[in-house]
Amino acid sequence: MLYSNVWSADQGIDLFGRGAELVRASYEAGDYTAFVGLENSYPGFGRAVGGEAHHGDPDIESFMTALEPENDSQAPGTSFAHISAYESTETTLAATVCNYYLFPQNGTNISLNPLNMAFRVELERTADDPGQPGVPDTDPAQQDPRAHRVPTWNVFEGWKITKLHYLRRLNGDVIPQGCTDWWQQQFPAFAPNASGNLVPPAGFEPPTMPVAVQYPEWIGPANSE
Repeated sequence: MLYSNVWSADQGIDLFGRGAELVRASYEAGDYTAFVGLENSYPGFGRAVGGEAHHGDPDIESFMTALEPENDSQAPGTSFAHISAYESTETTLAATVCNYYLFPQNGTNISLNPLNMAFRVELERTADDPGQPGVPDTDPAQQDPRAHRVPTWNVFEGWKITKLHYLRRLNGDVIPQGCTDWWQQQFPAFAPNASGNLVPPAGFEPPTMPVAVQYPEWIGPANSE
């Protein structure tokens, strides 16, 4: 895995609940697919997302479902991801995932200029049983001996992904305020430009950091351990 994923969520969202787990898995698996190809991504992802999407699909990004890797760059780093605009019913889930990356070494970091990387994720239930979430990861600073870097079970069991869409303001997509608020908390010196994107001040140097411990880690449901 190229990136360590560190997650947070808007107030009131259970980061360890089944819904948030499915949102996390959908985004992570799509991100991973861009580097390893669909057949090598998270177990069950290919079926859940309906296979490889065609270029221009308005709902599913082709670069997140490609059979062949679309990116051969393998720089390690930490992906900071945040769940916002979460909605759920008994049979549907929807949320926006906003994120940015930090790397161990100095260099250009396009995820910070501007801060506008956000994805809409939606799922529909396909089975009566919604599935059980994995065991909560209670310590963000330590690696759990039961954990897996990539899940070894089908996190998507009983669900299909109906939207995995990169939000593009230039195309009229709306990024929720929860994302902007989170970005602003992380980078208080950034200010909105004419397009509404947060941009760094003059002379800004992207921060660096060692690759973080993944949080939450993937710890299988109790009945699969």
